[in-house]
Amino acid sequence: MNKSIDGFRLKVIAIVAMLLNHIGSGFNLYEQSSILYFLTEFIGKLTFPIMAYLLVEGFYYTRDRKKYAGRMAVFWLISIYPFHMLFSSSHSFSPIELVNNIFFTLLMGLLLMMSYEKVKTPLLRTLLVIFFSVSTIFSDWSLIGLLLIFGFYKGKNKQAGIWWPIAYTTAFLTLLLALMHSTAPDLVPLYEVFTGLGTLLVIPLLDAYNGERGYSPKWVKWGFYGFYPVHLVVLALIRMVIR
Repeated sequence: MNKSIDGFRLKVIAIVAMLLNHIGSGFNLYEQSSILYFLTEFIGKLTFPIMAYLLVEGFYYTRDRKKYAGRMAVFWLISIYPFHMLFSSSHSFSPIELVNNIFFTLLMGLLLMMSYEKVKTPLLRTLLVIFFSVSTIFSDWSLIGLLLIFGFYKGKNKQAGIWWPIAYTTAFLTLLLALMHSTAPDLVPLYEVFTGLGTLLVIPLLDAYNGERGYSPKWVKWGFYGFYPVHLVVLALIRMVIR
């Protein structure tokens, strides 16, 4: 396969998919068009797998892992209220909402990889995976996202390192949505169950990744971090004006 996609292009794809997803969910598009809502959810499933994969790449290639984790922590904190603005149904914080944006999940995945490398005992390594998985239960993408990050980490430079983590993530996510549909079909319609299959679209994209950073001046680097909280605020404000 022609390795024509660099890190910059993967990030652009991820943020476009994220924007579509958050427009669909933030503006309740399912009330206007189930087809449009399905598309925003289906395409949106590209976002986190790309972010998870690039997090693992960054873990191996960054010059300072502690600074890397620090950036994740800063943007997790910055994004708490923007996430709350767009997705919370109330204007009061709860403990769950204080940790539920995507940077928290990425941060926990990064800390897991950093800790895992320092511990050699199989039992302690297993306990680390359990601990960090539990820590993300109330976070965006939850423990599914944490286990996807860990799968990419363990599969680094292996033949099945891309498709296997995506395969079990897709199965897990689709099963979860199916269970939600079976218990609350009015809240989770059948078509939403199939949005979980959108994660499979990331396999050819990651297969085409050439391992290069691509266009990456400082403003682009920080722009990708800043896009997350900024677009949440903008969408929330637009929704307020419309309503």
